[in-house]
Amino acid sequence: MAKLPTLDDALRWAEDPEATDRRRYIAADVLISWGMIDRAEPLLERLSQNPQLTGRLKRLRAAARQLRRSGVLNDLAAMTDAGSELIDGRHEAYTARYDGDSNKVIVVFTGADPRFWLSLMMLHMFLKRLNTHVIYLTDLRRLIFFDGLATVARGYDGLLEALRTAIDGLGANDIHVMANSAGGFAGLRYAMDLQAKSFLGMSIRTDLSIGSPVPVGSFFQRPELRQIAPHMLVDLKPMLQESGWPERIKLYAGDANPVDRPHAMHIADLPNVDVTLLAGQSEHDVTSRLLAQGEFEDVLRDFVYGPDRPSEDTRR
Repeated sequence: MAKLPTLDDALRWAEDPEATDRRRYIAADVLISWGMIDRAEPLLERLSQNPQLTGRLKRLRAAARQLRRSGVLNDLAAMTDAGSELIDGRHEAYTARYDGDSNKVIVVFTGADPRFWLSLMMLHMFLKRLNTHVIYLTDLRRLIFFDGLATVARGYDGLLEALRTAIDGLGANDIHVMANSAGGFAGLRYAMDLQAKSFLGMSIRTDLSIGSPVPVGSFFQRPELRQIAPHMLVDLKPMLQESGWPERIKLYAGDANPVDRPHAMHIADLPNVDVTLLAGQSEHDVTSRLLAQGEFEDVLRDFVYGPDRPSEDTRR
């Protein structure tokens, strides 16, 4: 299984005069996702000479501008100066308890990469504005939560019970689940079983059944997944249809992605599902695109408070 680039990799490649354009691009992408825009900008400038990267660089520059405009970089600096603990994805579970009164909780499932394109700390700068508790989950074994989490609870049912206990401990009964990429299949199933009010999925999978007409990909066909949890390799559509939970399901995918689009459209006809296909998008990552377009924060508010919220004011 390929090693995913880390922040340490990005910092090293950014300083390497012999780094390839591919590594420089990856470094810029990772650095911006961590809010290290000043470190990324020289890389973007050097890469501007590569015409094959024009579209991708435009997206990264726009995402960087939106991070500056949003004020989250100032929020992060204030938290860092105050000595707050960083949420870095190195732990399988991290709970950020809201200081005020809230009955809402967001459960975040990352993909194979312990990011949501945005690093978890940068994502938290946006989510903390929603006045909710947040539980961050990362499967460091890269088994996409099929076997629970090694340091929390093994097995799907074990992690489900652990989440119920944690949510009860927060005093929350208004549950929202968001998931990215490889974490999306299990995230959607947990959202169903937790009877979540809403689910937000970025380029997720919805059908992993044997013989599925939807393209699956080798990452989801690994022998270890079949050995550990063969019962998880199912089509979620009939289960969602029978359950009726979550109340609202919002999916984003690139309309030109040959895998992400069919998985989103597979459940698009369910009454509680709304799919947005990003025009001209062939890349797997959609979060940076939404951020670049200035839509990401509204997407998050709609996810928690509903698209018919009366104002921009966050409500408890």
